[in-house]
Amino acid sequence: MGCGSLLGDLFYLADVWIASSYSGQAASHSPAPMAWARGGGDDLKDDLRARLYRMHGEGQIGEEVFHALRSLAERGQLRPADLAVHLALARRSASERGDSAIGNTLRGIRSRLAQLSQTRAASEKVLANLEARLSELDERLAAKEQAARQAVVQDEETARQRLFEKANLASGYERLAAQAQALRADLARLDDLYTQLEAKSAELEAVQARSIAAQSFRTTEVE
Repeated sequence: MGCGSLLGDLFYLADVWIASSYSGQAASHSPAPMAWARGGGDDLKDDLRARLYRMHGEGQIGEEVFHALRSLAERGQLRPADLAVHLALARRSASERGDSAIGNTLRGIRSRLAQLSQTRAASEKVLANLEARLSELDERLAAKEQAARQAVVQDEETARQRLFEKANLASGYERLAAQAQALRADLARLDDLYTQLEAKSAELEAVQARSIAAQSFRTTEVE
């Protein structure tokens, strides 16, 4: 299909987002790679992972097989032979594999789109909570500032205390604001990934529709 490597990369990025969300990070910062993907410089493990995602992106394996092989990879048990067996099966009937590959790839895309939607909803909830907390801190900072101004005329020590409290609040505000900014950037990247997967889905659906139409034409001609 000429888009296997790209789809493999998109699938991997989607799985990184999904894994980071399910591990409780909820995209509050840039998503960390999955534990088995870090590899600690293990070239063979990284190569097997890349080949696994490429095969999935090219539709050579379906969702069920992909998840089974990925589970092996997570445990460090995936072998080159495991991939070779499924690659051989995929190549056994090239003529039959075309439609099957498109179907496998579309199922993979739709699965990730659904999971990314859930991830985005969770991230948006985290962002909403952060923004509510920032709004509350804004009000408290303004109140501390006002209290310090009122106290400075009557009690300099009280004014200093109010300013000290304000400084502590401001420090917390800055940390939360940085987290909110990072989360907004992560959501923008997630949206880009979602859009790319949607575009690939539309492209493959068009290819699939043309294939079905071509089969119908051939059947009509034979009759």
